[in-house]
Amino acid sequence: MAPSKRQAVLIGVNHCGNNVQMPALKFAESDVQALRRVLLDEDNGTFQDGDVALFTGVKATSKSIKAHLRDIAVESEPSDVLLVYFAGHALVPDWSDQLDAYLVTADLDPESLRREPESGLRMSFLKRDVFEAFAGTSFLVLDCCQAGIYADADRRHAAAMQTYRTHVDRHSALLACPRGAVARESEEYGHGVLTHHVLRALRGAAADELKRVSFADMAAFVAAQGMEPPPSQWVTTWGPTTVLTQPPVSRHERLALNAPAKPGTTRPCKNPLDDQSNSIMQLLGRMFRAENRPSHHSQQGDQTERVELLRYALDAESVAVAEFVGTDCKTVSATPRFDRELLQPMLDLAAVEAGRYRTTMPGHIISHGPRRRMLCVPVSHSDERVVALVVVDPALAQLDMGEPLAVMLRAVWESDLFGDPVEAEMIVLTALRTAYGRLPAMLYDYAFSLYRQLVSSMTMVFQPVVELGLRAAGVSIHSFEALARRNERESRAPLPALRMAYDWGDRFIVERDALLAARAIHSYAEADGVAQWQGTKPLSVNVAVRSLLSDAYLHQVTKALAEARLSPRTLTLEISEQDEIIPGPGELWCQKPLVYFHHRLTALTRDLHINFAVDDFGVGHASLARMAELRLTQIKVDREILHHPLAVDELALVARVARYASDQGHAPSPRTVIVEGYDEEAPVSLQQIYDLGIHHVQGYFSGAPASGSLHPLDAAVQERIAALARGEQ
Repeated sequence: MAPSKRQAVLIGVNHCGNNVQMPALKFAESDVQALRRVLLDEDNGTFQDGDVALFTGVKATSKSIKAHLRDIAVESEPSDVLLVYFAGHALVPDWSDQLDAYLVTADLDPESLRREPESGLRMSFLKRDVFEAFAGTSFLVLDCCQAGIYADADRRHAAAMQTYRTHVDRHSALLACPRGAVARESEEYGHGVLTHHVLRALRGAAADELKRVSFADMAAFVAAQGMEPPPSQWVTTWGPTTVLTQPPVSRHERLALNAPAKPGTTRPCKNPLDDQSNSIMQLLGRMFRAENRPSHHSQQGDQTERVELLRYALDAESVAVAEFVGTDCKTVSATPRFDRELLQPMLDLAAVEAGRYRTTMPGHIISHGPRRRMLCVPVSHSDERVVALVVVDPALAQLDMGEPLAVMLRAVWESDLFGDPVEAEMIVLTALRTAYGRLPAMLYDYAFSLYRQLVSSMTMVFQPVVELGLRAAGVSIHSFEALARRNERESRAPLPALRMAYDWGDRFIVERDALLAARAIHSYAEADGVAQWQGTKPLSVNVAVRSLLSDAYLHQVTKALAEARLSPRTLTLEISEQDEIIPGPGELWCQKPLVYFHHRLTALTRDLHINFAVDDFGVGHASLARMAELRLTQIKVDREILHHPLAVDELALVARVARYASDQGHAPSPRTVIVEGYDEEAPVSLQQIYDLGIHHVQGYFSGAPASGSLHPLDAAVQERIAALARGEQ
């Protein structure tokens, strides 16, 4: 873990730029000099000389200040600390919406702001481009008029955005006055009034029993001084624990801090999400998108590389995978600086906690004093054995996430961090979604865009449905089903990624189906253009019940058909029996669900000329009523039926239901029955299937693998399938 950086940016401006109709200040520049001396005090200061930047007088230009702050934010680590202080005037231009203000710098020109609003130092810049981007813990002190505007800075649509405003977590602020009020200087104090009390606090007036002054101590002290108007403050978790000044550390205290940890307390991780959006996004970025994240060199599952990535992402001292059996602990893998001997007392306590709470709490924090913390996250267990991630001294900014951090780490450990980082990141977000039921709007929208990226990266292959015959000439390809794959070389569907949409709800389901349907239609039209037969074979595409209730999905399908110049009658949408036909949360259907859905399909068939089929019959919510009453052109039987002891009887029943409407004169022909997933291991033979009147089978038995190209059956394959249908093989 790189040493944490403590940086301060102190800005003081007495004079008011160009053509600013405000009186010059007397003490702003000397105030920041005084604050600098306190922060760098040899006895009590906690900052190093080179890490305190001073911008005063003519050197305090918006361009130089903004460039310096952005460099700090972009290069920050989760363990870093940033203090920004400003003493001077604030300006709200007459064309502003009163929800943002400019800190008056030496080069501020109100007239140029009309043409170039970003040429000044805006409060919203501090919030959005500095503190939201800063990876560690940050603090702001504004000793200026209108300081309270900072609380609402960057809210362009105040009323509409109040509920959804992004909170900058790990950030605390002390503001000299509310919005619309003024801050004052005092001849008696020789300082700005707020700064006078800040300096008193840091020099010891706000010290705790150990003579340390944290940001929270300082802010509380200043707020209690009876200033009029009263200052505004908000202090988040690390405000009380981030020390700005402290007495010198004695040799005895230094030895105690470096001694082996003696475990003292444990506490369960807390459970907040709304105030952690910024932290979660930054952690995801370090895990999956950071340019300097550890690279992958060996096979997925190499725990050494995985723990090193977690160590980097959490800015931790070290990370290990530990196996606990009772009170015994075995280190499975660890980063280089994991000192088992030094940490043994804490690991002993971790073993007790892991065994006690392995199924009830995502993680525990074990600590001793202010300097050493261990996060223990169980990732698997069986009988008395518990495997856990052990994170030693992660950045406090990361540890502040509490229980959500433990949920994320468990999901990270179960994902393919290096092989498919996009899906791995979605797995982490989905774990948060399922654990807490909802995510803040910013995280939800990000997850939606990420899921679109994941689904859009998939390719579509086409598996033939074979029409059986007793003669080779009668065996042919009836149609194709479009199947999603990671790439054309893979034979299995990416089911975890596809099913992930159900954890998020209708918006994700509809978007998934629309993207895959459009990809299938366009790819199929391209492949059909070079196929070696006359005419276009029918195409089947899977669809969820919720998508068929969405006009947006159907619009995307019809648009894709038009763009690909495919007839709608070519397309069959296969409705999975694994989807229940019920109203969504808050929906009211005026008819029974099956009747309502039947009328929906009837209208779609009439208006769009698209066919519909039941898919996966035999699993999920399969029922005879559903198969018999819905307006369907074909029924697809799941391979699970083939392995049932009464498989032949069940297939016979399906065939009878498929013929029922035509037998009653209500349809011109029976509905097509297709047996899916047929292979040579199936206990039911092709002859038995054929003799039941089911003449369409789909599966690897045909020897025609699913691919992005469309090919006719080989003559030898046709002869083999015909022989199987006759029962000769």
